[in-house]
Amino acid sequence: MRFAKQFVVFNIMIFVCFLSGCGGGGGGGTTSDSGTVTLSVTDAKPLLPDDVKNFSVEFSEVWVHKSGEGWIELPLVESPYTIDLLQFYDGFTAELVPPTKLSSGKYTQVRFVVSSATMGVSDGHGGITERVVEIPSENLKTDKNFTIDLGPGAAIDLVAHFDLSQSVVVSGPASDPTYKLKPVLHLFDDPFTAAIIDGSISNAAFGDSGKATVVVIAESNGEEYTSVEITKSTTAASTEYSIFWIVPNQEYTVQINFDQDDTPDCIITIGNGDDFESPQPGEAVDIGICNKPI
Repeated sequence: MRFAKQFVVFNIMIFVCFLSGCGGGGGGGTTSDSGTVTLSVTDAKPLLPDDVKNFSVEFSEVWVHKSGEGWIELPLVESPYTIDLLQFYDGFTAELVPPTKLSSGKYTQVRFVVSSATMGVSDGHGGITERVVEIPSENLKTDKNFTIDLGPGAAIDLVAHFDLSQSVVVSGPASDPTYKLKPVLHLFDDPFTAAIIDGSISNAAFGDSGKATVVVIAESNGEEYTSVEITKSTTAASTEYSIFWIVPNQEYTVQINFDQDDTPDCIITIGNGDDFESPQPGEAVDIGICNKPI
């Protein structure tokens, strides 16, 4: 399975994993009444323009909220800590908060404070131009709700999926666009219960661009859950792809587009009984091959 190094593990998604045993680091609580919290960040393979070579986000603070006590700041690996999210996708993660002891009890929220973001864009001559990505305020605070009970000696491994495909808003003329960051996060109870959608595309279906867009729509609200861009394989008759960090036991529609227009060339339904069963925790659902209709 592809979970080994990859799932040992920011739409911006947050994942909470209950692990046995104690971790090190941090302060707060005693050995007998404390547990351990760790936080890593990741992205799925984001749908961004081809000329984007890096996307760096600077985290300045991370907090968790405990019932009855309020917000508690967690230490970062570095302060501030800058991560190029394009280096951590397809299930790979980067540690943001090292193992930190916290007193036992119920925790209900996590807060990320982002102080800046930049995007490296190819200048077409072998160099990279850094573009500032605007954030709504001096420090962008993003809160996500979750509920966990941290028991004595337990450990919580938080993995935050920062979904760049949904988090970057582009405005202005194509010749001089403006980029803004509006983080999208998804929530899981446990990274090992996150599901994957696997599929493949016939290489004969690709157009001149050699690109295809795969969009996953959550049927629970009809909104786009995530999207990825697939590049045509040069070594096989079809191109395989995987979409990570899917909430299991939910219904989805997968739309595949080869023409960059508003009409999908392939539509696959998942979890409504028509095509495929809902993805199960910790497993991948294979939706087969897409051949563009003639």
